[in-house]
Amino acid sequence: MAQQVVILHGWSDTSDSFRQLSEYLKKSGFETVPVFLGDYISMRNDVKIDDVVKRMEQLIRERMALPATSRKRLGPSFHLVVHSTGGLVARRWIAKYYTDRPCPVKNLLMLAPANFGSVLAHKGRSLLARVAKGWRTGFETGDEMLYALELGSPFQWELAQSDLFSMRSKDPVLYGPDRVRPFVIVGTYPYDSRVRKIINENGSDGTVRVAAANMNAYGVTVDFTGDPKHLLQPVLTPWRKRGGADLRFPLAVVPDRNHGTVKEPGEPGYAQHDVDQIKLGEYIVRALRVRDAAGYRKVRDEWDAISMNTRTYAGSSDAAEKHRRDYFKGNGAERQYFHEHYQVNVRARDEFGEPVEDYFLNFMPQWKKKNWFGLGSRMNKESAYFHDEVLAHTHRHRREKANLCLFMDRYNLMRKGGFYDRVAGDKLKALAFAVTAEDPGDRVAYFSRNKKAKQGLIPLHERESKSNRWLKRHSTHFVELILPRIATDDVFRLKRG
Repeated sequence: MAQQVVILHGWSDTSDSFRQLSEYLKKSGFETVPVFLGDYISMRNDVKIDDVVKRMEQLIRERMALPATSRKRLGPSFHLVVHSTGGLVARRWIAKYYTDRPCPVKNLLMLAPANFGSVLAHKGRSLLARVAKGWRTGFETGDEMLYALELGSPFQWELAQSDLFSMRSKDPVLYGPDRVRPFVIVGTYPYDSRVRKIINENGSDGTVRVAAANMNAYGVTVDFTGDPKHLLQPVLTPWRKRGGADLRFPLAVVPDRNHGTVKEPGEPGYAQHDVDQIKLGEYIVRALRVRDAAGYRKVRDEWDAISMNTRTYAGSSDAAEKHRRDYFKGNGAERQYFHEHYQVNVRARDEFGEPVEDYFLNFMPQWKKKNWFGLGSRMNKESAYFHDEVLAHTHRHRREKANLCLFMDRYNLMRKGGFYDRVAGDKLKALAFAVTAEDPGDRVAYFSRNKKAKQGLIPLHERESKSNRWLKRHSTHFVELILPRIATDDVFRLKRG
């Protein structure tokens, strides 16, 4: 028997835009049980995600307590479908209320979820957004929710550490084949309307990046403190993933959907052929019908193949051009739409735990022999190419200046003629970045008081060795930097009395 389904919308949206999805689910075998549409306030400046989550838990408990004969009753278990910001709402709700008891959600289907933010969030407070979105709410646009949704936000760091990563030895496992089962479907086709084209970004659906939607995230703490040799060889502590290092959640990167059409399985999308136009609906129903661990793993493997097929539309050869024209309507799509990307969230603090706001990252190939000469402040030709062609976007959080979000084009890193092909023979085919920071004052320096050694080196990726590729395709990575403070001798002295 099909289970009940609850659907949550995203920022600036309402449940009305999910009527079509609701009807589609009913026609696909869910007609025997209620499909509930959730509504929450997202456009008022005083409402936080935590306010929504608290009320959501209260209402769900009230609905579960209703008599079995009530049409409003919510059963002891149900599926949850979320779109965009609804992903953050759902994850916060689960992490806040279900760490010590079973969650009623069985399958958590996430359609273009903003699990690790949206590039549009900081634009949501702009004058244009206030005029376009906020006139119904007295020109409020939901500041608190947008700060949480902004790329690299403290909210996303804290949430990831409370539900995906294990920061303590006995942290509960919330997601997995035998627990809440997350599924992510996200498009990589941008908006085509004239107004929305200005906000398009390669590797995204026009609003959410593929790498920001994916629930499979990675984290590491990079500690430069202690022994001076740690400046070139820092202590790297990978974050433990809840459920084990081998746990992966299904991700389907579909080539023919944008942020709006990914929630409309009854509409054709941008695919040219009927057999491709109906696949989104098949994926949605397939996920909601999973009942056990074996079925969950099978969908994960199937969706891996879907995502790998989507990357084939990124080629520049004549065959690739024909491939795109055959799949898409009209003249096809631009190949850069389908470039795979990495998202990297960086946060810097000093060894006493205080945030470091004024720091700079310089990406470069690693020298075969580690030395300070290779970490000069000037960019070499490989670094210049990386910053121009691979590093697609950087964003510093507006409230937390120590938090950076970087967006990297994997295709331009790996392709023929790309970054690695440009690396000179005296360097490794490996990517690293050096971090420098502005000293807090005359008596205290970061890293070292020696100008030559006032930076640290962090390895990220290696072309020839998959085991040394910490960066994973279509994923968000968290990098916590711990910088040493070096004071002058006169900060503290002893003398004979």
